Amino acid sequence: MIGRDRALAIAQDALTIARQRGADQAEAVVSGSDFSLTRFAESVIHQNLSRREAQLAVRVVFGKRVGSAATGALTTDSIRRTVEEAVQMARFQADNPDFVSLPGPQAIPEVETFVEATASYTPEERARDVAMIVERAAREGFTAFGSHTTRVDELAVANSLGIAAYNAATSGYLRTVIAGPDGTGYADYYDRDVRNISAGAVADEAVERAARAQHPTRLEPGAYETIFLPYAVADIIRFPGYIAWNAQAVQEGRSFMVGKFGQQVVGANISIWDDGLDLRGLAMPFDVEGVPKRRVDIIKNGVAMGVVYDSYSAQREGKTSTGHAYANRWGRGAAPANMVMAGGDTSVQEMIASTERGLLVTRFHYTHCPDPLRVVMTGTTRDGTFLIENGKISRPVFNLRIEASVLDLFSNVEALSRETKLSRDWWDTFVPVVPAIKVRNVHFSSGTEF
Repeated sequence: MIGRDRALAIAQDALTIARQRGADQAEAVVSGSDFSLTRFAESVIHQNLSRREAQLAVRVVFGKRVGSAATGALTTDSIRRTVEEAVQMARFQADNPDFVSLPGPQAIPEVETFVEATASYTPEERARDVAMIVERAAREGFTAFGSHTTRVDELAVANSLGIAAYNAATSGYLRTVIAGPDGTGYADYYDRDVRNISAGAVADEAVERAARAQHPTRLEPGAYETIFLPYAVADIIRFPGYIAWNAQAVQEGRSFMVGKFGQQVVGANISIWDDGLDLRGLAMPFDVEGVPKRRVDIIKNGVAMGVVYDSYSAQREGKTSTGHAYANRWGRGAAPANMVMAGGDTSVQEMIASTERGLLVTRFHYTHCPDPLRVVMTGTTRDGTFLIENGKISRPVFNLRIEASVLDLFSNVEALSRETKLSRDWWDTFVPVVPAIKVRNVHFSSGTEF
């Protein structure tokens, strides 16, 4: 770990250099990750690794010109060079008329995000968990694939207006695909505290699903009443999450929310919000600008309520950031990184029992959005797709390709499960808290050969 004192000292060093170079404002973000992985295939551990990464990202402001630069080295020379690169970038920029200021300091709430047991989890302990999965798969004559990761992520943010924020957060993630002769089953579990992850429970779920998935048969494409488990719902909610529910998308006319605030946009049983302080999710007290996270109601009882803001998009409308500045490999902006979807009053078993003929979908593979304004998603089902007949799972079927608007899906939800689950989408964009949902008239456009 970098540690609070060193991370903030590095950030302050960068701010000092920026001030010496004449910057009106400056921001320094120090991030670090201690990542440990155990990967297994064909029921054998074939990779163990530990990776330590760190980055310094600098923004400098001259009037309305903003420049940025980043480095993966935290040496004195690298800090200086990175600030100078950001200064040079700013001097080549044209004025941005919408830029007002970097954010100022605000009180940041205390949130418990660090668990020492996760940070100190050993390769031997991860191997013990994997062994439990392998052994339970072997009882059925199946093989196990997957990974077990533990990590510590650090974030320190400081700017010339007085922000100085630091957080260290742990997480554990165990996932497995259990493979039989001609069918697979999946399960995973995500938690800040690795001790809450039961390898036995993950194994039992995946093995049971794999046993049920053997000997699939072909099913004609078409419209089916469909139950999506939380693994699949995480992929469904991902699309509006990164496409539509941020202020910049609305400001640029790219979001279905444009002109719809206060109006019914999906079914009245759908409520979705973002809350970085909800401990059911991967809670985080502030964003990459050092602004405290605020709860934002996005959809309430089917009505479009709001979107998330970073400081830049908020200032374009004369508003205050909601603490949702977000940075990933595609750049910076605002994003709902801690989405929660309200559950309902039923269970998956009750959903199945109430279905005369339909599908049960475990999760998706390689999803995409060919029509962002309508939030159309496409992708294939994977690791457990089943036909339901007369209130019971009757047989496994070959995977199917979905082609449906997320707005249509959320407008046709018949039931939501009481239980919710912290679930990562296939692309690892977000880790929302979501229920299982039962949806009528879901269109599947084609099938696969497996």
